[in-house]
Amino acid sequence: MSVSTNGKKAMHIVLGGTFDPVHFGHLRMTQEMLNRFPTAKISLMPAAYPPHRPQPGASPQQRIEMLQLVAGKYPQLTVDNRELQRKEPSYSVVTLREIRHELEQKGVGDACLVFLMGTDAFAKLNEWYQWQELIKLTNILVVGRPSSQLPTEGEVAEFYQNFAIEDLESLPQHSFGKVGFCQMPQLDISSTYIREQINQGFSPRFLLPDGILEYINQHGLYGLNPKS
Repeated sequence: MSVSTNGKKAMHIVLGGTFDPVHFGHLRMTQEMLNRFPTAKISLMPAAYPPHRPQPGASPQQRIEMLQLVAGKYPQLTVDNRELQRKEPSYSVVTLREIRHELEQKGVGDACLVFLMGTDAFAKLNEWYQWQELIKLTNILVVGRPSSQLPTEGEVAEFYQNFAIEDLESLPQHSFGKVGFCQMPQLDISSTYIREQINQGFSPRFLLPDGILEYINQHGLYGLNPKS
């Protein structure tokens, strides 16, 4: 059995996003998770845009490199680039099956796997591919602002009621099968706003780490002229 010194299962948290670019809003969420679950490992998983969305301003490799600049400073953060390597559509259920299988191969198949989602995404969970299979692979932790509300009717509301866990402190005891809701203050920062600021000639300093801003400058991302 995979347990930590406090008797809880090993905990693996997945935070997906486009990360175009990664910013302090993303990083603060990882810290909020570690404040609650100090022994957790967190994977930052850059996602490819679906075909009907605009392409990211940074290439897949550049987004990975920016994440690695951040994750390399914190031993509990890793970068998982599997969804950028797939040629076929990248479905979360496929990703989570792979992760669960890898945990089993490592002998920690009973590890607590947690998939983070925002309230907006969770409200549309029933539109996801094989969405009802997710709960057989992972726990879902819905993260929202204090003003956020969960669905109160429909399939997703029923799904939440069936699998809800009230005591988040007990979440690490479950390998999969639970849905939790976590309110936390969130920094009002978006990658879209950062890209717009750069494109308009304004500095996004203090919205993202200095190392990421330097990388953007060096590579001429989002409308900047690259440094020679």
